[in-house]
Amino acid sequence: MEYNIDRTLGYNINMVSHFLQNIYNQRLGEYGLTHSQAKVIYFLAKAGEQSQSELQKQLHIKASSMNGLIETLRKHDRIVKRSCQQDKRTKLVKLTDKGMELHATILKIVTDIETEASQGLSAEEQQVMVSWLKKMQQNLKPKTARREN
Repeated sequence: MEYNIDRTLGYNINMVSHFLQNIYNQRLGEYGLTHSQAKVIYFLAKAGEQSQSELQKQLHIKASSMNGLIETLRKHDRIVKRSCQQDKRTKLVKLTDKGMELHATILKIVTDIETEASQGLSAEEQQVMVSWLKKMQQNLKPKTARREN
């Protein structure tokens, strides 16, 4: 049997991810944001003030990448960062009013892109697909955990 990469799950998931990333960055770029920065804003809007290390874990990225995201968002007055009173080494991050305003814009952009991406799929098909993708994430997550530090 001939191997066709375009019939593999990984290749097709990667292609969808690539297209989504490009579309997110294009549309978010109109607001001076990247997809990664938008995810930080989303998590802060959802959970409130968090430690920088907790955000890093949620985003599954390296500390150096998290530092860059935090500094860029801080420089544009979208977040504020302070030391924790109990442990001065821990840095706490929260959204500014400007960051909260961007959150509503981000949600609109995400909703629009999700609608475009899922055209032709029923609600049930979308739920099944999300379920499968979550299973795959759980299968792969342990293999990447030690690389995120």
